[in-house]
Amino acid sequence: MMIKKRLAISNIIMLVVPAILIVVIAGGLLEAFTEKYGKKIRIINEGTGTYKVQKALDSYIKNKDVDNEKIEESLKNAGYNLLITDNGATVFSNLTYDDKDAISKINEDILSSSDSMVLEVNAISLIKNSILNDGKRINIIAIKANKFMSKQQFKSDMRAFFISYISVVLIIALIIITLTNGILSSRVAKSLIEPLDLLSYGAGQIEEGNLEFKINYDGKDEFSKVCADFDKMRMRLKESIDMKLKYEEDRKELVAGISHDLRTPLTTIKGYAKGLKDGVANTPEKCERYHEIIYSKACDMDMLVDKLFLFSKLDTGKFPFIFEKVNCNDFFLSFLNTVVNEFKVKGLDCSYENNCEDNVYFNIDCEEMHRVLANILENSVKYKGKDVGNAKIKIDKKEDELVIIVQDDGPGVIEENLSRLFKGFFREDASRSNPSEGSGLGLSIAEYIVKAHKGTIRAENNNGLTIIITLPIYNE
Repeated sequence: MMIKKRLAISNIIMLVVPAILIVVIAGGLLEAFTEKYGKKIRIINEGTGTYKVQKALDSYIKNKDVDNEKIEESLKNAGYNLLITDNGATVFSNLTYDDKDAISKINEDILSSSDSMVLEVNAISLIKNSILNDGKRINIIAIKANKFMSKQQFKSDMRAFFISYISVVLIIALIIITLTNGILSSRVAKSLIEPLDLLSYGAGQIEEGNLEFKINYDGKDEFSKVCADFDKMRMRLKESIDMKLKYEEDRKELVAGISHDLRTPLTTIKGYAKGLKDGVANTPEKCERYHEIIYSKACDMDMLVDKLFLFSKLDTGKFPFIFEKVNCNDFFLSFLNTVVNEFKVKGLDCSYENNCEDNVYFNIDCEEMHRVLANILENSVKYKGKDVGNAKIKIDKKEDELVIIVQDDGPGVIEENLSRLFKGFFREDASRSNPSEGSGLGLSIAEYIVKAHKGTIRAENNNGLTIIITLPIYNE
């Protein structure tokens, strides 16, 4: 999952989960808190029931039925107790201690001021009715001592209830939010730290020079591309270092090859020059032969130096190619007319087959492409293995490419050496015992030139050595 999406989901969860948990827990707490105050709330909501009691007493007064037990029974359901007096003397009373305590707090004048009254104060509910019976005043008083709190106290307690309830809810909400955010943040942080640790490990390995490790990150987020790019960078760095090491090795071989190929003709020149100096060549014929050998070896050295100079310019990419649009048939006919007799003298018969149409063109440097083909034929001459060898140049068109095939009937090359043919100073004769037969630079120079023409060159064995070159066809 992408980090952006993961963070969005995490933020939503951080809001939704705590909200749901807080609502559920707050509901449970409210139930617990209201259970404590439920009775008080129900008492205050239910009231004292004075209207019903007063109505019951009125019915007894009108009927002049002062039956203590009957009145007591009817008042019992309403929670009232009964006091009956006859001319001030108590006839019946089932008052409790709380009733007596509550009634004692009422002014005596208030109780005697009227025959009928309803009195309701914080601590007591009192209903009084009086009748005259045979000249006697009978007072029937229903009393209920209220044990519930006053409204002021109720408000105070409710205020305390809400403060304590809200405080507990806030604390729990804070804990839930902290835990939720902590858990989600740790998970998101872990998903970020893991790839960062991998990248840090990789950087440390590179710093220590180890490029053989591999970063394995299975996540499907932005870091997967970063880790993949980091691993590609490691591989390219490794390839670069391997290439540098190979280049250094090739450079050492190149220096060794140059030293060897220059030392051999130099040794010959020095030997024959010393023979002339010491008078070993004591006849005109010997002197002339010594001079010819010295000149021939000097020419070989000059040719080698020219090839080295060309090779170095090609290797540095500073060689000035002059490309031009050339007709394929015209170029190869011109090349064959130029070299066919030269190579025939060297013991190589050249043939030509062109399967392209007359309107095929390619963009080349004619002189350097001439050098490529000449170097390939020179290689066939050196390794023809018999007095007269044969080489065939075949031209084909394949889609947008021109395919040039140069095939000889020589002994070919050992398979394991095919890939090394285009390496500078490579010769199958590992002892380099006959440097006059070549410097080993011809095919290497040919490869540089072909690649500069955006083409390819390769070698294979096919009843001799076959060199295959592909070049792009010119399109308007």
